[in-house]
Amino acid sequence: MKKILIIALGLMLPLCTFAQKKGFKLVEKSGDKPEWVGKGSVKDYIIVQSDKPTLEEAKADAMQKVRAEIASSVATNVVRTVNSYTQKTVEGTNASTNATMSIESTSKIAKMPAIQGVSITKADTYHEFFKNKKTGEEYYNLYVKYPFSRFDLVELVTAYEKHEKEIDDRIANYEDGLNNIESVEQVDDAITALGALVKEVGPEDSRVDRISGITNRYIAIYDNIIMDIVSNVPGKLTIRLVYNGNVITTSQKPRVSSNCATQFTVRSEDDNMIINYNSDYCYAQDDNYVEIRFRFGSKFVKEKAYFK
Repeated sequence: MKKILIIALGLMLPLCTFAQKKGFKLVEKSGDKPEWVGKGSVKDYIIVQSDKPTLEEAKADAMQKVRAEIASSVATNVVRTVNSYTQKTVEGTNASTNATMSIESTSKIAKMPAIQGVSITKADTYHEFFKNKKTGEEYYNLYVKYPFSRFDLVELVTAYEKHEKEIDDRIANYEDGLNNIESVEQVDDAITALGALVKEVGPEDSRVDRISGITNRYIAIYDNIIMDIVSNVPGKLTIRLVYNGNVITTSQKPRVSSNCATQFTVRSEDDNMIINYNSDYCYAQDDNYVEIRFRFGSKFVKEKAYFK
């Protein structure tokens, strides 16, 4: 997968000192006003402002703005080339696979643990407290200067690309796994993991359709599992499961019933299942049978084995 990296830090919008609200007067401030307050940008820093009724609300709002700025910077600098597995261009005897470019969404990148972990403890802050004596209303005006250098940006972009590459590899591994199905549990686990992967990448991710397509192919395996009767003699039945011409196993025990037989026991032996039973109450003139049934996903695989 190709990556294109364009380092850009000058994304912060000009920031002006917010005007004091009408009717409010300055009651206190956290110290001398720093020279960076009101500046549009300072190299290697993100500067944001927030005014809220309480200082804690202002801090939370300011840090949310910082995270949004960081996510926007990372999103702008990450452009992924996504290989298309469906689009093909054919001209004469030449065929080529197209590729689609995807600019990552800010909301998705903002979920990165490194960004969610951004804390005001690393920032320089300055706040002013205002109050309206007539109405009793009050608010805090908070300014935050958060360190975010070119190195920090490169580090986040690299971490994000590594994480996305790991997801791409996981998707590819599940797709490759479709060609090597050895057990029903392998199918179960893949469907569960792919469902979790859809939630992990988010609905806006271009890979969701591919993951869903692979999931459907795993689900379709249930429809194509058949039961093969290896041997059938009164009192003992040997079966195995087959998919795509190959024997597959399962840890699941089948549900066994009969119109006359009783006392069923089931055990696994290599790739087979051995079903023993008591046929004392079965008569030669009747259509005696043992019915074996599995449930895989929402599908049933069942077979009737008749005996004399």
